[in-house]
Amino acid sequence: MKKFKFRLQTLLHIREVREREIQYELAKIVSLQNREREKQAALRQRIEEQKSLFGVKLKQGSYSAGEAILFERFVDVSLRAISAAEGRIKSMEPQIQEVRNRLVEASRARKVVEKLKDRKQSQYNYEVNRELGKENDETNQKIYAMRKKETA
Repeated sequence: MKKFKFRLQTLLHIREVREREIQYELAKIVSLQNREREKQAALRQRIEEQKSLFGVKLKQGSYSAGEAILFERFVDVSLRAISAAEGRIKSMEPQIQEVRNRLVEASRARKVVEKLKDRKQSQYNYEVNRELGKENDETNQKIYAMRKKETA
Protein backbone atom coordinates (compact mmCIF):
# COMPACT_ATOMS: atom_id res chain seq x y z
CA MET A 1 0.00 0.00 0.00
CA LYS A 2 1.13 3.54 -0.67
CA LYS A 3 2.81 5.66 1.99
CA PHE A 4 0.54 8.08 3.87
CA LYS A 5 0.41 11.53 2.33
CA PHE A 6 -1.69 14.32 3.76
CA ARG A 7 -2.98 16.44 0.90
CA LEU A 8 -3.37 19.55 3.05
CA GLN A 9 0.17 19.41 4.45
CA THR A 10 1.11 22.71 2.80
CA LEU A 11 -1.94 24.37 4.34
CA LEU A 12 -0.93 22.99 7.74
CA HIS A 13 2.60 24.27 7.24
CA ILE A 14 1.33 27.73 6.26
CA ARG A 15 -0.88 27.88 9.34
CA GLU A 16 2.02 26.81 11.59
CA VAL A 17 4.26 29.50 10.10
CA ARG A 18 1.54 32.09 10.50
CA GLU A 19 1.06 31.12 14.15
CA ARG A 20 4.82 31.35 14.77
CA GLU A 21 4.94 34.81 13.20
CA ILE A 22 2.15 36.00 15.48
CA GLN A 23 3.97 34.48 18.47
CA TYR A 24 7.10 36.44 17.54
CA GLU A 25 5.06 39.61 17.16
CA LEU A 26 3.54 39.09 20.60
CA ALA A 27 6.94 38.37 22.12
CA LYS A 28 8.32 41.56 20.61
CA ILE A 29 5.53 43.72 22.06
CA VAL A 30 5.65 42.04 25.46
CA SER A 31 9.43 42.49 25.60
CA LEU A 32 8.97 46.22 24.95
CA GLN A 33 6.44 46.34 27.75
CA ASN A 34 8.79 44.44 30.05
CA ARG A 35 11.62 46.86 29.27
CA GLU A 36 9.37 49.72 30.36
CA ARG A 37 8.64 47.86 33.58
CA GLU A 38 12.35 47.31 34.14
CA LYS A 39 12.96 51.03 33.64
CA GLN A 40 10.28 51.76 36.23
CA ALA A 41 11.85 49.35 38.70
CA ALA A 42 15.31 50.84 38.13
CA LEU A 43 14.00 54.35 38.70
CA ARG A 44 12.20 53.30 41.86
CA GLN A 45 15.37 51.66 43.11
CA ARG A 46 17.44 54.78 42.37
CA ILE A 47 14.88 56.93 44.21
CA GLU A 48 15.17 54.65 47.25
CA GLU A 49 18.97 54.76 47.10
CA GLN A 50 18.96 58.55 46.89
CA LYS A 51 16.43 58.74 49.75
CA SER A 52 18.68 56.65 51.95
CA LEU A 53 21.76 58.73 51.02
CA PHE A 54 19.87 61.95 51.67
CA GLY A 55 18.59 60.53 54.98
CA VAL A 56 22.16 59.77 56.04
CA LYS A 57 23.23 63.30 55.15
CA LEU A 58 20.26 64.69 57.10
CA LYS A 59 21.22 62.69 60.20
CA GLN A 60 24.81 63.80 59.91
CA GLY A 61 23.75 67.37 59.27
CA SER A 62 26.07 67.62 56.27
CA TYR A 63 23.53 68.49 53.61
CA SER A 64 23.06 71.78 51.85
CA ALA A 65 19.97 73.46 50.51
CA GLY A 66 21.28 72.90 46.98
CA GLU A 67 21.49 69.16 47.59
CA ALA A 68 17.94 69.17 48.96
CA ILE A 69 16.69 70.96 45.85
CA LEU A 70 18.60 68.54 43.58
CA PHE A 71 17.18 65.57 45.46
CA GLU A 72 13.67 66.97 45.16
CA ARG A 73 14.11 67.58 41.44
CA PHE A 74 15.55 64.11 40.94
CA VAL A 75 12.59 62.52 42.70
CA ASP A 76 10.12 64.67 40.79
CA VAL A 77 11.67 63.91 37.40
CA SER A 78 11.96 60.20 38.24
CA LEU A 79 8.32 60.00 39.34
CA ARG A 80 7.24 61.70 36.12
CA ALA A 81 9.34 59.21 34.13
CA ILE A 82 7.75 56.34 36.07
CA SER A 83 4.24 57.60 35.37
CA ALA A 84 5.11 58.16 31.69
CA ALA A 85 6.40 54.58 31.49
CA GLU A 86 3.17 53.40 33.15
CA GLY A 87 1.21 55.27 30.48
CA ARG A 88 3.22 53.59 27.72
CA ILE A 89 2.68 50.20 29.37
CA LYS A 90 -1.06 50.75 29.55
CA SER A 91 -1.18 52.02 25.98
CA MET A 92 0.41 48.74 24.83
CA GLU A 93 -2.27 46.60 26.48
CA PRO A 94 -4.93 46.92 23.72
CA GLN A 95 -2.32 46.08 21.09
CA ILE A 96 -1.13 43.09 23.11
CA GLN A 97 -4.69 41.88 23.58
CA GLU A 98 -5.38 42.20 19.85
CA VAL A 99 -2.26 40.16 19.01
CA ARG A 100 -3.23 37.55 21.61
CA ASN A 101 -6.67 37.26 20.01
CA ARG A 102 -5.06 36.80 16.59
CA LEU A 103 -2.77 34.16 18.09
CA VAL A 104 -5.75 32.27 19.53
CA GLU A 105 -7.46 32.33 16.12
CA ALA A 106 -4.29 31.17 14.36
CA SER A 107 -3.91 28.32 16.88
CA ARG A 108 -7.50 27.25 16.33
CA ALA A 109 -7.05 27.29 12.56
CA ARG A 110 -3.89 25.17 12.86
CA LYS A 111 -5.52 22.72 15.27
CA VAL A 112 -8.45 22.20 12.91
CA VAL A 113 -6.10 21.10 10.14
CA GLU A 114 -4.05 18.99 12.58
CA LYS A 115 -7.20 17.18 13.75
CA LEU A 116 -8.12 16.51 10.14
CA LYS A 117 -4.62 15.15 9.53
CA ASP A 118 -4.91 12.92 12.61
CA ARG A 119 -8.24 11.60 11.40
CA LYS A 120 -6.86 10.91 7.93
CA GLN A 121 -3.80 9.21 9.47
CA SER A 122 -6.04 7.02 11.64
CA GLN A 123 -8.19 6.15 8.64
CA TYR A 124 -5.07 5.29 6.62
CA ASN A 125 -3.71 3.12 9.46
CA TYR A 126 -7.06 1.34 9.70
CA GLU A 127 -7.02 0.61 5.97
CA VAL A 128 -3.41 -0.61 6.10
CA ASN A 129 -4.19 -2.93 8.99
CA ARG A 130 -7.28 -4.21 7.19
CA GLU A 131 -5.23 -4.94 4.06
CA LEU A 132 -2.57 -6.70 6.13
CA GLY A 133 -5.27 -8.73 7.81
CA LYS A 134 -6.66 -9.78 4.42
CA GLU A 135 -3.20 -10.75 3.19
CA ASN A 136 -2.56 -12.77 6.34
CA ASP A 137 -5.92 -14.51 5.99
CA GLU A 138 -5.20 -15.39 2.35
CA THR A 139 -1.74 -16.67 3.24
CA ASN A 140 -3.14 -18.75 6.09
CA GLN A 141 -5.85 -20.18 3.80
CA LYS A 142 -3.23 -21.14 1.22
CA ILE A 143 -1.08 -22.79 3.89
CA TYR A 144 -4.11 -24.61 5.27
CA ALA A 145 -5.11 -25.78 1.79
CA MET A 146 -1.55 -26.97 1.04
CA ARG A 147 -1.33 -28.86 4.33
CA LYS A 148 -4.74 -30.41 3.75
CA LYS A 149 -3.62 -31.57 0.30
CA GLU A 150 -0.42 -33.05 1.74
CA THR A 151 -2.32 -35.00 4.39
CA ALA A 152 -4.93 -36.21 1.94
